This record gives sequence, structure tokens and C-alpha cells, in this order.
Amino acid sequence: MNVLDYSIRLGKLLRKTEEGRSLLQLETGIEEKYKNNDTFCHYEQFAERNTSQYYFYSWDMAYKTFINMLTDDSIEHRDFFIPTAELISVDEGIKTLASTAVAFGNTFEKIVAVIISGGEYETIIPGSWKYKVKNAISDIQIAVERTLLIRTIAVFYQMHPDLLNNAATQKYLTEREEKKLLPFSQKAFEMMSEAKDVSKEEKVLYEKMFLIMEAVKKGIFYGFWGMVNEISKDELLSDDGLYGSPLQEVIFSHKNNYSSFLGRGWLYKIQLENEYVFFMAHKKQVQFGQDNEKSTISGIVYPADDRGLFEKDEC
Repeated sequence: MNVLDYSIRLGKLLRKTEEGRSLLQLETGIEEKYKNNDTFCHYEQFAERNTSQYYFYSWDMAYKTFINMLTDDSIEHRDFFIPTAELISVDEGIKTLASTAVAFGNTFEKIVAVIISGGEYETIIPGSWKYKVKNAISDIQIAVERTLLIRTIAVFYQMHPDLLNNAATQKYLTEREEKKLLPFSQKAFEMMSEAKDVSKEEKVLYEKMFLIMEAVKKGIFYGFWGMVNEISKDELLSDDGLYGSPLQEVIFSHKNNYSSFLGRGWLYKIQLENEYVFFMAHKKQVQFGQDNEKSTISGIVYPADDRGLFEKDEC
């Protein structure tokens, strides 16, 4: 099992906590209330499309975006979205869902931080969470440790102590975080190319660090919501990119399925000939037509065996 496997398992366990059940019940209740409501659907789709970057904060971000449309007349095509903005502005349930998701998201971010750093998690999680959850967090920490993330970063900074407070490095990391770039995506490579004051070795190291962080986040989040899109070998239409280096953006396509039509197809578990791989999607294109119904997905393959990932030079 790799970092993603263990993270998905933790996400499933978090569903069973009191806080997780509360969030799930709120989301299910709102979804049922507005089932087949096209006006509400704009809010739901906007939130789900942004989960790959904002995770549990997506519902609040979407809520604030639509509420802002009620007063900001400079927004393009504003009239089209006003009915949705008016609908959610008078529904306290949607507001409660957004705020509850933010609270859960705050805990989620703290858990991810201690998983990556290898720190103590006892003080940041509710005391009611059972040993299974705590053990699952420990398992991810061990899996992250096996990638040699912490050791590699420590050795790198021992060799380059001047980079800890280097202005160019801090500027690069701050801008990258603000843009919420997905690791090893085309936009991430463009930013790496533009940052001439930061060495390639350093930028690749940070990119791998963000890759591990994204794997933990995506595993926990999509495991929690049950949104891991499983694709069988028979559903694949093109899969050449799935066999190459995991640290570059590639493309594959599959027959359309339920997740194709929602904002949920951002983490894939794909069955190949003799193994399965995870695929962290950056964008997708869905095509319709009698003879051409398919989803084309771009993103990166997460290595099935991520042990020693930071010792491998694949960029």
C-alpha cells in the first residue's frame, strides 16, 4: 500500500466520526432537498469542480462567490447566476453546510500538516476519535516517511542552509501556494521555468513535496466522500500515458461513466493488466455522440510503489 491507499482508508474512517457524520448528513439533506433543481445545480457543480484544489473549503468558497453576485454588478454573465445566488442566500441549511465544511476542513488541514511533518497529532484531533482513526493517521505518517520526504529535505537544507531564509525561495513558494498549482502540471512546469533564481534541483524537490501533500489530501478527501473513480481495464480507451514516468502530466481516456458528468472525477483508481495505479486528474474533457462518448483526462500517475520516491530522479 502507498500513501494514497492509506489516505483513502483514513478518509473512510473519518466518515464514521461524529464530525464526519454531521457533515455528511448536512450535505445529503441539501442534495435531497434540491434534487433535480437546475438552479441549485449551478452551486453544487461549481463547488464540486473546485474540490481538487479547495477540498472541504469548496462549499464555502462557492457560497461566498454566489452571494457576492448579488451586489457586484461587474461580474460577467451575472444575470444568469442571480437565481442561484438568491436561492442559496435565503437557505440557512446551505450556509450551515458551508460553515460546517470549513470547520471540518480546518481539522483536515492540520491533520495533513502533521502527517507531512511527522509531528504529534493528539492535540489537534477531537478526543472522541477512536484508535482506528489515530492508527490510520500513524500509518500514513509511516508511508510518507518511506518516501524519504523528510530525510531528503533535511539533507538538502544541510547542504544549502542559505536557502532556508532565501528571498527567491520564499517568493517562489509563496506564489506557488497562492496559485494552488497542482504538482507536475503544465502550469507548475511553466512557473518552474520562469523562476530563474531557484535551482532546478530545489524546484523538483518542492514539486515532489507538493505531490505527497496532494496525495494525502486527495486520498483523505475523496475517500471521505466516496468519490474515488474506479476504472476497469475494459473501460479504458487509451492508456499509453499510464505506463510512463509518474512525475509528468499525461493523458488517458475512458468510456463515460457516472463520474464523467459531475465534478467528482478527480482521483482515479485504474486497473491495468496486472496491477492498479492511481491517477490525480488536473482537467477533463467529456465528449458526447453516438460513436464517440468518452472522457479524456489529463493529470499525473501516482506511483504504485512510492517507497524511496525522493531518491528517484525522474524529471
